Amino acid sequence: MKQVMGVAPSGSMGSGYNIASFKRAMSLSPDFIGQDAGSTDMGPYYYGADKPFLPESAYRRDLEIMLSAARSARIPLLIGSATTNGSRQTLDQMIRLVHETAQSQKQSFKLAVINAEIDKSYLKTKIAQNGPLESIGPEAVLTADTVDAAGPVVAQMGMEPFMAALDAGADVIIAGRACDDAVFAAMPVLRGFDRGLSLHCGKILECAGLSAIPYDLGEPMVGRVRKDHFEVEPGNADYRCTTVSVASHSLYERSDPFLQAGPGGINNLTGAQFEQIDPRTVRVTGSTFVADDQYRVKLEGAEHVGYRSIVIVGIRDSVMIEQLDYVIEHVRERAEERFGISRDGIHLMFRAYGRDGVMGAMEPDRHIVPKEIGLVIEAVAATQDLATAIVMFSRGVMQHADYPGILTTAGNMAYPFSPFGIPVGPAYRFSVYHLMPVATPLECFPIHYEAVKY
Repeated sequence: MKQVMGVAPSGSMGSGYNIASFKRAMSLSPDFIGQDAGSTDMGPYYYGADKPFLPESAYRRDLEIMLSAARSARIPLLIGSATTNGSRQTLDQMIRLVHETAQSQKQSFKLAVINAEIDKSYLKTKIAQNGPLESIGPEAVLTADTVDAAGPVVAQMGMEPFMAALDAGADVIIAGRACDDAVFAAMPVLRGFDRGLSLHCGKILECAGLSAIPYDLGEPMVGRVRKDHFEVEPGNADYRCTTVSVASHSLYERSDPFLQAGPGGINNLTGAQFEQIDPRTVRVTGSTFVADDQYRVKLEGAEHVGYRSIVIVGIRDSVMIEQLDYVIEHVRERAEERFGISRDGIHLMFRAYGRDGVMGAMEPDRHIVPKEIGLVIEAVAATQDLATAIVMFSRGVMQHADYPGILTTAGNMAYPFSPFGIPVGPAYRFSVYHLMPVATPLECFPIHYEAVKY
């Protein structure tokens, strides 16, 4: 039966994976190994600061295993969003690791490097030519000033750059920012299989064992794309995919249960059917791809907004918990008086974990009075010293605040750490999260080839 089989060692490069399960998956003779290595999930810091999410040693370990396995099997290794934000700097870091690993393993192969960082002059020209770009996040219009204020700006590539590199005979492909499913869909589509099925299979593979039972990001997943369906199964013989686990992951990170937008179009799962063909394997049919009239790619970038400091305290005084909103408002007033917070654009936030620290104003159960609260006081200001001064001042006011029913004038808050004020460092926010029209899917993703010989 004609098919393309791919293996995803884990759902996130650097997080580690089950080596025994990976070896079992490789024993099935896959056609390629694919690995996602980045995301916006980690927040704007890694984009603005242009730093990887995990230590280099974590990426190195996973790369050593994948590269050795791919070259032993003589199949391509595809890595996307290397590493984290997929900028030129983090891409170069991964290329260095590839060379160091190849040298230590005495490997030789054709390497393709796909850049995803956008030249800012080019981007500003695109804005001038096309007018305002559609925002899918920030409220502000993307301007030349916004572009200049951001750290590196990357575009999220689709499958086409990977397809071009594979078609050129690349053995190892290291790409900057890439759509997760595109890493896994490229080879099936290049070989003539359905785009919708290939992308849906890629969606399941990109998070590896999260589509299995029990679910585990570090468990490898195997996917087979065929003419009118695809199948997925875990690499671990003791794990299983079910119709529910695979269908559930098809809804992962979705604003719409049926439509998955991506570079160049939308994958439509309205007609998708999930069938259990054996205790460990699920077959999926009916996924279709609907191309956009205009091919667009998502731009991502973050700008520096100041420096963050925090204080963490525990509150178990029932009276203070009852009066917490009153106390926080009092602290805000005092901080405004002392630092001119609204005038100087200083950010001061209180997160009451145990009450509404996660949901904030959207918390539906505000009427429930918790037994204890973990309170994080956060300030973002122009300097680190000022941010720390604000949270320490706020902490002091709160500790000695007068509120209705108070029984003691101090000792109502517990501190898990000393020093109390913790300087977190630079703070960023996503300022570039827009869709940019391109003439071709390869327009802003140049590919460089080199022969690696050791």
